[in-house]
Amino acid sequence: AFTGASQRATGRFEQAEGGTLFLDEIGDMPMEAQTRLLRVLQQGEYTTVGGRTPIKTDVRIVAATNRDLRQLINQGLFREDLFFRLNVVPIRLPPLRERTEDIPDLVRHFLGQAEDEGLPPKTIDAEGMELLKRYRWPGNVRELENLVRRLAALYTEETIGSAILESELAEPDFGKPAEQASVDEPLSSSVERTLNRIFAAHGEDLPPPGLYDRLLKEVERPLFSMSLAATRGNQIKAAHLLGINRNTLRKKIRELDIQVIRGLK
Repeated sequence: AFTGASQRATGRFEQAEGGTLFLDEIGDMPMEAQTRLLRVLQQGEYTTVGGRTPIKTDVRIVAATNRDLRQLINQGLFREDLFFRLNVVPIRLPPLRERTEDIPDLVRHFLGQAEDEGLPPKTIDAEGMELLKRYRWPGNVRELENLVRRLAALYTEETIGSAILESELAEPDFGKPAEQASVDEPLSSSVERTLNRIFAAHGEDLPPPGLYDRLLKEVERPLFSMSLAATRGNQIKAAHLLGINRNTLRKKIRELDIQVIRGLK
């Protein structure tokens, strides 16, 4: 259960009964949640919040992570017994830079998602697609998804070309490990650079209306996601860190569709 849970709600296993439950970023799961998950996998049953009677479950688990679980085991951050329970049919998915043939399909998929959310339809021309294939993608598929969503939200062009993509991908710290990037630069400078690119891409025209809300969402999602990750999904601590009340945090989690893994119901 999530920290502070006090009333009955339909949990993940109950929702997935008879089907498949996908657990993303399993390597970031807190030890307490790992223990609960292991118990469910071993016993084939779980107990709901406030419940006393164990409930049998029939759920297939698919787990994913971008971290080295064996290394986490050696560091005491991941349970070895849970690893062997989950590691039945391991599938290694290479990083995006090693499977560039997938990029066009992924771009079309993410553009389709943006269109389903009410953003105008867009395409990327052949030259732009080749540029995406040559990029190293240090942030993997999530970096590509964020780029596509940004293109869909901030640009009026129906067809995105290489000029726009070059401005979006030309980061001053590109190629450096994340830990070597400068932490001294004010956030306002980074935002100003982004705004300069946006206005420059539209020439004498203006960006489409709603720029404030679009930029705010671009900042809010990583801010809330990283705050929750830093507090291991503890919403009370995350709200305190952000300086907001917990109800506001929960509202933002729903609005931004942020997955929070604190424990299991």
